[in-house]
Amino acid sequence: MSDTPSAATRAPAPGRAAFDRDEQRRRKREAVLRVAASAFNRRGFANTSMDDVASVLGVSKPTLYQYFKSKQELLYACHQVAMDNGEAGLALAAAHDGTGLEKLIIYLRRYMEGIFGDLGNCPVLTDVDSLVPEDRANVVARRKRISAATKELIALGVADGSIGPCDPKLASLFALGVVNWIPAWYRDSGPNTPEEIMESFAALLISGLAAPAAPKRQRAKAKPKA
Repeated sequence: MSDTPSAATRAPAPGRAAFDRDEQRRRKREAVLRVAASAFNRRGFANTSMDDVASVLGVSKPTLYQYFKSKQELLYACHQVAMDNGEAGLALAAAHDGTGLEKLIIYLRRYMEGIFGDLGNCPVLTDVDSLVPEDRANVVARRKRISAATKELIALGVADGSIGPCDPKLASLFALGVVNWIPAWYRDSGPNTPEEIMESFAALLISGLAAPAAPKRQRAKAKPKA
């Protein structure tokens, strides 16, 4: 009988072992983000401590600090996830060859899909002032770029006739306000599924922004013969 270990019992290659460790660390870091984001949304940043997050995860605070050095760093990571969601939606819209309204809905739907995803409930509207100055500047700059791109999509829709006459800036504030506020009120235990919410919000946005359909032209009635 050979003493050579079988493939099933052979130790994993060093590269594979390192990959597995990295993957485990990534998953644990995401678990911390999920719990922290949920706590920030429910209690607010000021009323959430690292002890609170560690308690929910069932780990010690020193263990938590292996993934995030401070509560501010956790909040910054949450904001980065939120910005990533918005930028992913904009990239998808840019790749679509359609009207401004179609692009806007594709973008906002992808944005909402990110919000309803594993890490999507990260706060985007609150607690920016709690970030350290450098992180706050980064988040504010990214948020301004997303807002500007949203306004450009709406302006495109107005120009191509798919969106009715409106102020693109005000319309973008309305659209982003609807979507960005989802993490503040959505709960998994609520009466509506994410798909239902996305469909409803998309329909409401379309009905509010779409250009009115042109009235049908009626055929002139034939004059009776004398």
